[in-house]
Amino acid sequence: MTKKILITGGKGMLGRSAAKMAGLFPRFDVRALGHDELDVTDEKAVMSHADWVAGGWIFHCAAKVNVEGCAQDPEGARNTIVGGTRNAAKLALESGARLLYPQSFLVYDAKTCPIAEDAQPSPLSLYGELKYEAENIVAEMLPDPLMIRMAGFFGGEAADKNFVGRIIPVIHKAMMDGAKSFDVGDRVWQPTWTDDLAYNALHMMDRGASGYYQMACLGSASFAELAHEITVALGWSAQISINTVSASAVSGDELGKRPDAAILSCKRLADDRMNLQRSWQASLHAYLRHPYFDTYRLENQI
Repeated sequence: MTKKILITGGKGMLGRSAAKMAGLFPRFDVRALGHDELDVTDEKAVMSHADWVAGGWIFHCAAKVNVEGCAQDPEGARNTIVGGTRNAAKLALESGARLLYPQSFLVYDAKTCPIAEDAQPSPLSLYGELKYEAENIVAEMLPDPLMIRMAGFFGGEAADKNFVGRIIPVIHKAMMDGAKSFDVGDRVWQPTWTDDLAYNALHMMDRGASGYYQMACLGSASFAELAHEITVALGWSAQISINTVSASAVSGDELGKRPDAAILSCKRLADDRMNLQRSWQASLHAYLRHPYFDTYRLENQI
């Protein structure tokens, strides 16, 4: 039986991966809509999809994910994250569809790691506060949502606005300018590929999962370790080395505070035999084999 999947934020990092990976599930009929096709703050526009998605799933990826951007535009951030999520939940309620809400690890202050699945969220940034508020709205409105608190991720090639997407051109330019070393901070996270997150989430939807889960790659890495692995994957490691420095030395004037280390426990995912994640190293190398990154490979510079 065909199952309809409506993906909001279908042009963003996670949404793009969700649309791509859904093709691996033969019974899914997918409609992935970017912001230009569906503004989730427009309740009427959201509700216009009620007939199509009836009895299916809403994979609500649409969000304002820039932590600094949320701090700079709190009203816009609230409209998108909180208002948009309320509209998605209303769509689920009125259409009889299930809702998957991908949550951020930044709802936690991460004072204790690994972060238990029943840990009380305590956001450090406005972004985290709004995401947690939106999660609570979903929980209040719907009887059986699927909430997945996800680690920090990379993916989407040109759409990647997170660390991997931002650091590659910066290190590449420094190397082309003759730099032999590059300073990267020691903040620790679980770098997880959006393709892995999306496939795992779709697998859970296919199984009819509900409730709260956490999802992250196997292992963890400092930003410096991640940057070093990027130099290995792109063939740069003989040309430039990565120096580990304090995160505070390179973070600048961050408007949105982040934990120095954030590692999620994924025990429930494992206990329910739904943990399809792999090591961050394996995922990173697979991701960087995409033709998009060919222009950065050292052999193509010579």
